[in-house]
Amino acid sequence: MGSRTAAFVFQTLGLVGISQFFPKVQIPVAYVESKENTRDDAPQLQEKKSSKTFQIRCPFDFQNKVDNSDPTSGLKRVTRHPAFWTMSFLSAGVVFRTQYITEVVMFLGPITTTLVCGYHLDSRHRSGNGGKISPEEEARTSFLPFVALIEGRQSWRSLFDDLKLTNSGLAMALSVLLLLSRRRSLASRRAISSAPAGQVASKPDPFSTLTKK
Repeated sequence: MGSRTAAFVFQTLGLVGISQFFPKVQIPVAYVESKENTRDDAPQLQEKKSSKTFQIRCPFDFQNKVDNSDPTSGLKRVTRHPAFWTMSFLSAGVVFRTQYITEVVMFLGPITTTLVCGYHLDSRHRSGNGGKISPEEEARTSFLPFVALIEGRQSWRSLFDDLKLTNSGLAMALSVLLLLSRRRSLASRRAISSAPAGQVASKPDPFSTLTKK
């Protein structure tokens, strides 16, 4: 039970992380206020009439304003390497869920890559080779996920404000659907394995009537 819970938590974290790399999802229909200008005969007299109407818009908000003044905003409040750790969270979800040692070995690969390459990137950026990280940015972020938030170097409230909440909600809903689908698949497998041998193949043969004739 504990491994299944860990698999669900890591899977959800990975899906939420991936959702933040996509444009912000919004409801394609909005009830907005439109203003109409009506002019009388005198050009100096103008009257503005406001009314609300439905407006069709793109389901993705490509004009979502992101504050780029803070280099530690968004998922970087969680870790300095959000792409690496998002991949690792999804891999950890498979590691805790699978029953096969081959899949455990395979999906430990992305986690090892994150640890090795993330540490290598930090060391290169500290020396100014292939990138740069300021002492202030390093002090406000962490290599391991959520460490800066737990230690108080980052604000949970600021992270919540930076998140694309609709994307996060869809990602969590997808994680729940995957969990329910997996449970149904396991239940059907257990039912088949526990049924008697003659009862498993209980479907009628469509060609039996032809052979009898």
